[in-house]
Amino acid sequence: MKKITLLLILLSFSFSFGQVLTEDFEGGLTIPATWTNDDIAGGGETWAIATGGEAVGYQPPNTIYYTDGLMSGNYALFDSDGFGGAGPAEEAALTSPAFSCAGLTSVRLSFNHFFTAGYGGEGFVEVYDGSTWVEVAYYTGAAQENSSFGFEQLDVSTELAGVTNAQVRFRWVGDYAWGWAFDDVIVEEGPSCTTPSDFAAGTVTTTTFELTWLDSNPGSTSWEIEWGDEGFTQGTGTPVFGLTTPTYDFMGLTADTAYDVYIRSNCSGGNGNSEWVGPLTFLTPFDCTTYGIPYSQDFDNDNAFVSCYTIEDVDGDAIAWISQQDLDLDGDLVPETFATNGNSTANTKNDWLFSPAFSLTQGTEYEVTTRFNTFQGNGSLEAFIVDSPSSTATVQIPLFSVTDVPTQGEFETLETMAYEEINAFTPSTTGDYYIAYRSFGPANSGFILMFNSSLDTSLSVDDFDSNNFSYSYNKTTQKLTIESSNLPFDGIEIYSLLGQKVIDRRLSQATEVIEMSQLTKGVYLATVTINGNSKTIKLIKQ
Repeated sequence: MKKITLLLILLSFSFSFGQVLTEDFEGGLTIPATWTNDDIAGGGETWAIATGGEAVGYQPPNTIYYTDGLMSGNYALFDSDGFGGAGPAEEAALTSPAFSCAGLTSVRLSFNHFFTAGYGGEGFVEVYDGSTWVEVAYYTGAAQENSSFGFEQLDVSTELAGVTNAQVRFRWVGDYAWGWAFDDVIVEEGPSCTTPSDFAAGTVTTTTFELTWLDSNPGSTSWEIEWGDEGFTQGTGTPVFGLTTPTYDFMGLTADTAYDVYIRSNCSGGNGNSEWVGPLTFLTPFDCTTYGIPYSQDFDNDNAFVSCYTIEDVDGDAIAWISQQDLDLDGDLVPETFATNGNSTANTKNDWLFSPAFSLTQGTEYEVTTRFNTFQGNGSLEAFIVDSPSSTATVQIPLFSVTDVPTQGEFETLETMAYEEINAFTPSTTGDYYIAYRSFGPANSGFILMFNSSLDTSLSVDDFDSNNFSYSYNKTTQKLTIESSNLPFDGIEIYSLLGQKVIDRRLSQATEVIEMSQLTKGVYLATVTINGNSKTIKLIKQ
């Protein structure tokens, strides 16, 4: 197994510990008099109080700060985008009044926020430990999809326990980036029973998941868990009590499925229970054994890509094949899905992508279809059939090799104008084989965008080609027309790429028209039968 994502998200729960600082900014649309608005850069760009919930960097109108940032009413805001690019780079801090943590051994800081990532913006949460400012949280990101938001809870016991002149500040650094908003700042005494931490995935399969964690509580701590499908409401999941070791194996799971977990510590010595931590979300791998012949992949499931495809970064530049699901390449405002190999600026490219294994039969002719394009340079691509997912595989049957390929079409037509390679091969022995793609060429030679890769047995010459079988799809009328010059059709079955049969019709004529308006946009596999023999064709419904 190549990769498993373990996503940790902390939720807010209500507990009545002693609060030493609280601020919800509901006193008006000016900075509270007890807080300090520090213009560190000296350009006049400082924090403000805002309301309405409309997030910087997102299409108005919206209430993103309320719905995703979990803020309400008024909140503190640094609007870097609104300040523009004039003047010096921004650095500004909004600093709390001093407060005392005398007598406290456990201290936690919590707040709700939305940090819009992109354009070099940075957010620092810092606490004053009586002598210096100490960073306790940091936010940044290359693009908006890397934004940080929601409820944050930080254990600041090491920094603030016993400090009589403590403070907290939110410091922005940037230059015409997006922005950061926060609300509901609370510093309070933490529970004597602390939460588990440092969660990690152990052994993972399509039906099992091992979760491990650490716990700093003294004595004979035990733990309890509640888990279920992603998004379940706590109290309706599956409970697990009395765990005496910091690990748990989830069994009987479903492949390619996300699950949520909540966990808390049960402390000894009368210290009670910790807060719940959760949900922790984990995703089981895609079941790669479900792939077979005919096979078609349009890279619309990143989990399937991560679970079932092998990537080899031979050039060692850390730029390798990935799947992409968020770019509109045909102008219809719907993102396309594809595999892509990045553009190395330093090294000669040599990156391999290997499909899942296919059991192929000696002497049978198979056909591989590949649709691809290039972008920002003339990329090079070649394909092989190999007997192991490795660039040094013993058997390497060449399919095609194209070098210095220019981009075909504009950005909005990269998919519709894609190149297509159709290549046949016959394995000399029965066994497992893989489709291997290699992106190669000099530095800055452009991106490879691969939209579809498919594998099927070659077409029957006697029953299809000699009968002049042909087909066409009219995207205006959304009808598929199939024609045979001699023999009538027996039937047609059309499948989605997930294997779902969406059309099953008996046929009796040499010319048939199939209505496809009820199907959603996407790639389909149609199996047409003539005189007991079948042929599978690929259809793209736009």
